[in-house]
Amino acid sequence: MAIKAGKPVFILFLLVVAGTALFLFLSGRNGAAAPGIKINGNIEVTDARVSFKIAGRVAERLVSEGDRVTAGQLVARLDSADLEREIGIRSAELRSAKALLAELTAGSRPEEIAQAALEVDRASAQLDELIAGSRPEELKAGEAGVARAAEGVSTARLAEENAKTEYERMEKLFAKGFVAERDRDNARTAYETAKTLSGAAKAQLEEAKARQDLLKAGAREEAVTRARAALSQAKERHSLVKKGPRSEEIESARARVSGAEEGLSLARTRLGYAEALSPLTGVSVTQNVEPGEYVNPGTPVVTVADLENVWLRGYIEETDLGRVKIGQRVEVKADTYPGKSYEGAVTFISSEAEFTPRSVQTQKERVKLVYRIKVSIKNPAMELKPGMPAEGVIFVDAG
Repeated sequence: MAIKAGKPVFILFLLVVAGTALFLFLSGRNGAAAPGIKINGNIEVTDARVSFKIAGRVAERLVSEGDRVTAGQLVARLDSADLEREIGIRSAELRSAKALLAELTAGSRPEEIAQAALEVDRASAQLDELIAGSRPEELKAGEAGVARAAEGVSTARLAEENAKTEYERMEKLFAKGFVAERDRDNARTAYETAKTLSGAAKAQLEEAKARQDLLKAGAREEAVTRARAALSQAKERHSLVKKGPRSEEIESARARVSGAEEGLSLARTRLGYAEALSPLTGVSVTQNVEPGEYVNPGTPVVTVADLENVWLRGYIEETDLGRVKIGQRVEVKADTYPGKSYEGAVTFISSEAEFTPRSVQTQKERVKLVYRIKVSIKNPAMELKPGMPAEGVIFVDAG
């Protein structure tokens, strides 16, 4: 009887086991269709190769590999001595241009007008004097000058004759041995001096006679012509000074100020180019130059990478394109840190299909058309590095 009673229990046990197996099988099938698209790729980062816009010699590099850098931070500086001198030159040019413009816009000063009028009066008086000819007192003075010069000639000639006679006498006495050689030489020197003075007196007489002739003849025509031209120029300048600067002169001065301002602005801009600033916050991952090196525009000085916000480049098949949406959560794992996962989100889906990258191992996979996606990952500890292989699972809706 006990054996018969156990048979239904055994059958019930088999039914329970079969039901459990069926449930697990169906659950496994549903799990295969559960939301989750796998992607593979490499970790990438946003980086910037910081460089100068102008050529120059590196004065200092302020960051090294591994240093944290903030956006806008100064990372290197060029030698700026020449650029600063250029600013000094341009500043001086601007000050000079502004001073000229201020002088022109202010017009002529009263003292400048008075000086120009005085020059007109002087030129006019000189012309009148030339036209009027010599005054009687000037003629009398000229005659007196000739008389004095003639008297000087007579005196000098007499002195010359006396000195000559004395020299000849001393020469004869020296020949006979009655006087010393020194006495004879002194007499000769006195004679030569008297002869020179006589010649000078004759020249003075000729000059006095020439002046007297000019006074009698009056002013020459070319002198009057020159005096008329000088008066005309003085009057023209006086008129211009009274009117003040011409409008075109003022406009030219304004243009000069504008050009000087542009030159100074350009010099200041170039001085700013002597500093290299980081465009993003991150970590300096490479240093490419040392102080003292000469660099050309665009030569990388340091490379700054944002290691706290990395991303995974992956590819999905066309059949999965409709299931992947911007903002979907992604769980990312890297072989370097087994058992650890990182939270990410889909931030980009390409609109164009492409062949699977050549890095994929099999040719069968490489000929497939796929769509590139970008998964942004928070990496506060900066464990994920550029180039690390990683895989991710995109959590999509089950429908």
